[in-house]
Amino acid sequence: MKLSLYIIAATLLIAQNAFAGASVEKKLFTMEKNYNAENIMVISTQTDDNCKFLSKNNEYLEFYWMMDRSTRKEVHPTILKQIKEKIKFSGINSQRDSFKVQMNDLSELKHDLEEASMEVSSGIENGVCAVKSVIKLGPSASYRKLNLKRTYCDVTTNMIGIPNGCKFIDLDGNDADTNIKLKVRFYSK
Repeated sequence: MKLSLYIIAATLLIAQNAFAGASVEKKLFTMEKNYNAENIMVISTQTDDNCKFLSKNNEYLEFYWMMDRSTRKEVHPTILKQIKEKIKFSGINSQRDSFKVQMNDLSELKHDLEEASMEVSSGIENGVCAVKSVIKLGPSASYRKLNLKRTYCDVTTNMIGIPNGCKFIDLDGNDADTNIKLKVRFYSK
């Protein structure tokens, strides 16, 4: 009986370690700003050995700070709640290789996007699991598809220096079809 329990415990431990080793972080994009510019927010996801998305605590998006661009720090729960409303997961397909993200903070800006959402997809490219976060741009950018790597907000402040919005936001990345660098800017309303 004891031997059976040891075998079961060992099997569970091996399975747990194997599963833990199967998860790989994939950075989607960073959120940067001129206010406290040394601290950036990273938005990432997890994939398994088959390049399929994994949830962590029932979440497909992860958010964390890179303080001084080098030290990882968890996001305070109050800030995290606000960020999750601005960058909101909205469903994964049955193959677990594609999900949508609503970019709700773009509603605060003048833009010509038909849809303020991003398609996050995974697939094997040249033998490596690759993840893309693609936004379909509007007519001002010839409807190109931007594989987003970085957002940059030029922060506005009130009279006492407290941040209260963005003058503009830059979306930086590559053209999803040609891989040529691409950047668009949207101004505040």
